[in-house]
Formats: sequence, C-alpha cells, structure tokens
Amino acid sequence: MIRIASSYSIFNALTAEQGPRPDLQAIISRWTPQRIRRIDRYIQLCLAGGLSCVAGRELPTETGLYLATRYGAVATSAQVISTIEQEGQLPKPVHFVNSLGNSAGFYLTQLLQITGNTLVVSQEEFSFEAALLHACLDLNSGRISTALIGGFDEVTLPFAQQLERLGLAANTAVLHEGSHWLLLEQSNDASSVLQTPVYFNNLAALSDWLQQQSAAAIQLSFAPNADEQTLLAPYPWQEFSRAAVIQGVYSGAALTALAAQAGRAIHLNRNSLGEYCAVIIEG
Repeated sequence: MIRIASSYSIFNALTAEQGPRPDLQAIISRWTPQRIRRIDRYIQLCLAGGLSCVAGRELPTETGLYLATRYGAVATSAQVISTIEQEGQLPKPVHFVNSLGNSAGFYLTQLLQITGNTLVVSQEEFSFEAALLHACLDLNSGRISTALIGGFDEVTLPFAQQLERLGLAANTAVLHEGSHWLLLEQSNDASSVLQTPVYFNNLAALSDWLQQQSAAAIQLSFAPNADEQTLLAPYPWQEFSRAAVIQGVYSGAALTALAAQAGRAIHLNRNSLGEYCAVIIEG
C-alpha cells in the first residue's frame, strides 16, 4: 500500500494592488541554515513547499522526486528571452540555468541529500496527477520506497503581463501561486492510503467507474457543468474552494487538502479536453 506520510500546501492569492509577494525565504530558513543565493521565486516555491512537507525527516537516499508545473519558470525564462531578443546580449549564466525545467529539483535534492530519480512533468490541468502517477508506478514496482511529489507555479510581475501570458481578461482581479506537496511511502499501515490515479476519456467512462466504487465523498477541482452535475447528483460531492480564476497546479491544492481529511474520498479533476482523472484516498 501507498501511505501518505505528510502533506503541505502554500496557496497565495495575489492582486494587482498588492505590495510585495509573501516572503518564501522565511519558510525555507525554518528548515535549513544555508542561505541559498541567486534563486528565483519559482525555485523558492519548490524549496519552501518541499522542505516543509519533509519537515526535517531523514529520507532514504533513493527517494524519488516528482515535480509538476503547468507553466515552469516563467519570470526567469522571460528575462532570458528579453536579454537575447531585445538587448542582443547573452543571458547571465545563473539566469539561464534557473530557466531549465529541472533546476528546482537540483536544489531540493541537494538540501534533502537524496539521489533517487528526479522527474519534472507538465501536462496542462493534469500536471500534478501526472507526477503522482509516475510516483505511484515506481512505488508499486518496488523501485523506490519513498516518493516526494510537488506541484508549483508562480505569479510573475508585472501583473498585467502575467494576465496577457495566461490569456486572461485585463480586469481579472486575482491570480494564484502555490506549492503543493505529498510525501508517500510503501507501508502496511492501512491509515491514509492513496491509490494510483485513474484516467477517463469521457463522462460516460467516469460514470461507469463511479458506479463500481464504494461510498465516498467526491471533491472536484473544477466547476461542474450541467451534465456533470446530473451525473454527480446521487453522490456526496463538493467543489474545492475557488474564489477566482484558477491558474497553475490548482488540483495539487485540492488533492493535498483532501489528504489532510479523514475518511474515504475521491479527488476528481477535469482537463480542457473533457477528460477526467480520479484519485482515491482512504483516510
């Protein structure tokens, strides 16, 4: 069985009128005396969330690290492109390195002193679930005994430029950034068990699967349409709190929140293609 050893989530709502973004370095400093210089906010989100989820535990050396992001290191990548195209200069080496997809994983594995496989996954709305799937496959195959899964996306400034990148209306009031984490391990302990994510091509396939499941509360990380509400009517379901337009690995926030609750529950997510992904948690 796969047991949830720990979960942790940072979920910041940011507005155009807001001043400085919440301090992440203070969170990182709780878990390491090392002052890590020249890292961007994307990497800070990874370190703040990952270190807080581990919370000082000594992990097995072969622990696997599975990272999910929908947009990647947006601010640093934009800076690198601007330096090359607008200024005609080569980017600073540290900026170029920080723009790479696995840069955040490099810093986190160093601090945690783990040498297992590290994977970065981006799959639109299913990014967090995709990283979780890879972790479950490696755990169930016996390749590793412990897996750390994290999903994180930043809100870059200026606010108006971030809205333009995301294709959102200029009057969008709130954007979200977050860092959402699960620490999983192979265990015979039946408490807080997580099952491998299951995917469905359409609503009919999801309906067939739900009819085969024992009673469970269902938590959605999307706003259901009329057909989905009809399907879900016989089941106890609720939508994970969403105060505004959601960006990034929002489903990671929903899943980590569900992991902290007691009882049997189903995490359900949908992508823009009308496909679904479900994860069962036995609390």
